[in-house]
Amino acid sequence: MDDVDFVAPPLDGQSASVRLDAPDDGWTVEPKPFVLRPGVLYHAFGYQGRGSNQVNTNDVSFSADSVAKLKPGLVLVQRYDERQSPSGWVDVVITQEEFDRQGQDPTDCQ
Repeated sequence: MDDVDFVAPPLDGQSASVRLDAPDDGWTVEPKPFVLRPGVLYHAFGYQGRGSNQVNTNDVSFSADSVAKLKPGLVLVQRYDERQSPSGWVDVVITQEEFDRQGQDPTDCQ
């Protein structure tokens, strides 16, 4: 398994986004360049701080195919779907506005 680190510039505490193919606005990536490979399932999460002061984000899994379906202003998340057989996590694309709203809703926080 290869690890890639995307390092954020100072953030405002709200939401943040980064282009995986061309990080800009102070974002950096190591090692460079990061290229999505077909057939590879990637897992990403964010965190800040260390130890008992560490804050984590929800994680997201994605592939080159799922990223290719995204357009500006859309966010890929996963939701648990009990209706599918077998039950499991499914990709859901939502707007940035909905993503921000859900992130501020205490019932959505874990």
